Amino acid sequence: MSASAESPPAPASKASSPRPGAQVDLSQPILRQVGALDAAEYDAWVHAPISARHGEKNPVPGKHSGSLRIFVHDFWERHSHISWWLVLLVWVPIVAGLFLWGALGWSLSLGTQLMWGAIGFVAWTFTEYVLHRFVFHYKPRSAFGRKLHFLAHGVHHLDPWDPTRLVFPPVAGLIIASGLFGLWVLAIGLPLATPAMGGLLIGYLLYDMTHYYTHHGKPKGRWGKFLKRYHLEHHHRHWELLFGVSQPFWDIVFRTGRPKSSA
Repeated sequence: MSASAESPPAPASKASSPRPGAQVDLSQPILRQVGALDAAEYDAWVHAPISARHGEKNPVPGKHSGSLRIFVHDFWERHSHISWWLVLLVWVPIVAGLFLWGALGWSLSLGTQLMWGAIGFVAWTFTEYVLHRFVFHYKPRSAFGRKLHFLAHGVHHLDPWDPTRLVFPPVAGLIIASGLFGLWVLAIGLPLATPAMGGLLIGYLLYDMTHYYTHHGKPKGRWGKFLKRYHLEHHHRHWELLFGVSQPFWDIVFRTGRPKSSA
């Protein structure tokens, strides 16, 4: 793997064609500007990563200096920054509570909890793939859709090196998790849904921590190096492919892995 695949691409020379979306002023709140881009221009712009070390974005005064500013109002801007450890702080107690609920509230055996926890874990791997491919990478046709996409995933592709715009916001996660838990309850009943949801959330935590690590960690082992290279290729070379983050299994199944020319 060359060094360029693990770092932002070199800035374009002055003689090159203008960057897509060049009219977007990165020193100003971005959300209100993205609606002015047409669908094709937005798609090209948001998937061409920038880098602070190339001087393409201006630092924002305050705690999160260096981050792109999304919102005009300070309240929303402040709450758009999520530290990686906050995800663990919120979700680890919930996971523990689900398994305790299964054991103490429903008297489920250890074997039953492990089995349904494993089923939930596998279900997450498919959920991860579907969310990333069809939700985070849908192509918005309206100005409102482009703003929504930018908030959900576009900002991360525009600036994949911002550590505070990387993990999934817990409030949004709680809303989605509540819906998924409801589906488990409808499918298998409340007692078995508790360990199944616990296993699914363990899979989610593995995904979010792996995602953070692929951007900011320095893996030593072969698997870690593979996942880092695989995900950074998604950002810098094949953003319409390589949707698996914690593992590439469903990319293999649905043939959305590396093109043969890149293998």
